[in-house]
Amino acid sequence: MEPARRSHDPLAVALANASLLNVGYLMLGRWRAAVRAGGVTLALILILALSVRSVWLEIVVLLWWLALIAHGWYLAGGREGRTDRGQRLVALGITIPVLVAVGFLRFDAARIEGSAAQAHREGDCSRATSIMNELRPRHLLADAPLTVRVETAAEACAVLLRAGRQSDRLEAAETLRVYAARPGALWKGATGRRADLILAQAADELDTALTGDTEAMKTGFGHLSAVLKGFPGQEGKVTQVLNGFLGGLPLQNPCATREITDWLRQRPAGGDVLDRAGDVVPRLAPAAIVGCGGQFMAAKEWRQAREQYRELLAQYPRHELAGKAEQGVRQAGQEIELANVRGLLKTPAGGGQPAYCSKPAVYSGADPYKGRGPHRAMLFGQKDHKKQLPGSWLAKDPADATLVICAGESKFGSRVASCPYRAERAPHRVSSVSFRKEKVPVRAYELRTGKRVGATSIQISGKTCPRRLPYFIFGDVDTGPPSKVYVDSAKKDVRAAYSGLIKP
Repeated sequence: MEPARRSHDPLAVALANASLLNVGYLMLGRWRAAVRAGGVTLALILILALSVRSVWLEIVVLLWWLALIAHGWYLAGGREGRTDRGQRLVALGITIPVLVAVGFLRFDAARIEGSAAQAHREGDCSRATSIMNELRPRHLLADAPLTVRVETAAEACAVLLRAGRQSDRLEAAETLRVYAARPGALWKGATGRRADLILAQAADELDTALTGDTEAMKTGFGHLSAVLKGFPGQEGKVTQVLNGFLGGLPLQNPCATREITDWLRQRPAGGDVLDRAGDVVPRLAPAAIVGCGGQFMAAKEWRQAREQYRELLAQYPRHELAGKAEQGVRQAGQEIELANVRGLLKTPAGGGQPAYCSKPAVYSGADPYKGRGPHRAMLFGQKDHKKQLPGSWLAKDPADATLVICAGESKFGSRVASCPYRAERAPHRVSSVSFRKEKVPVRAYELRTGKRVGATSIQISGKTCPRRLPYFIFGDVDTGPPSKVYVDSAKKDVRAAYSGLIKP
């Protein structure tokens, strides 16, 4: 076709053709072109909406739309055409409503798809199907490929509901995208297509399960079971999906592997190909259980670690890893004991002796209270005495200690000597002063057993009868020195007294 005379605005004609109503050709008086182009446009839209609802045909329609715009521009004279504001306003008045309507319908279809996908993720196939029923024929004209995805998802949901296997939970790789990623499975006949849709969903759920999501695993196995029950002859495909899942085990995280093997072990046999999944449990579970115990040990979660090791010993008592599990039980148990002892040895905020002194506990990891020692001890109750003991005798933490010594308040012990002293302000008054050892009641406990050991008290010796004995005088009243005083103990005397416990 030859370009028209320069009596029309090329931009207006191009905009008018952008409406897909061929108004641009009508503005030029090209009736035959309008009819022919209209026939092609109608055929493409009908094929897209009713037959081949695919993205590639949408692209063909888009290219046809661009060709109509370019052709209208060319026929109106292109760059040499004149400008007519009125024609442009008419073209915009026709095209804008069409484009807005198409855009709104595509947006509305996407909204419906998104709401349905959310219902899928929440495991509500009934609600998802209800939402997808909101699609109308007008949505076909605006976004035909999307309607295919939604319809196939609705069909799969209906199959799952009929099979009694509605999903407990669908993860981010929702059904709609799963189907879109496997278009080759959609055109194999009604029965095969439905089975393939559910198998695709099962495969995706089991892929998610390999990240440690046991809920996704339950959903995936439910879908595989639904295919076996509802679609005869699908055992081979089910086996293929199952093999893909089992081939991904064990996982890098042993605790996640243990959860999977636990579920597989507890899964009731169904007398079908899915029972093969239980065969991997004896091969994978022991290492997973021990590895999970080690993971808890590294995180200092001792009780959980001990539970894992005990589980292995209960389920696989003769396994080659049983020795390691026994060692783990012992080590975790000692760590639990140590944590308990540490708590009991905390000094109360108001002072005084820790709770351990009245409620001793066992820490079986401590060294036995045996031999000459020195047996490192934690001393409570006599700070001054503690300062005078060698550092090699003392421990700051029960992990390094053998003994816990709880020392009470000092009392007068055995008499060492008695000496006469004159009163400072009444020389005629002579008093006899008894010098006595410092007696300290003690409770010594062996950490390893929590049992009390050693003497119930110690006595600290020292010098007696100094030349001058200081004492308290109240004003002008001098009653003389007290009748009993402690001996003057040196560091060696304190050490000698405690050595009976620490170096028996």
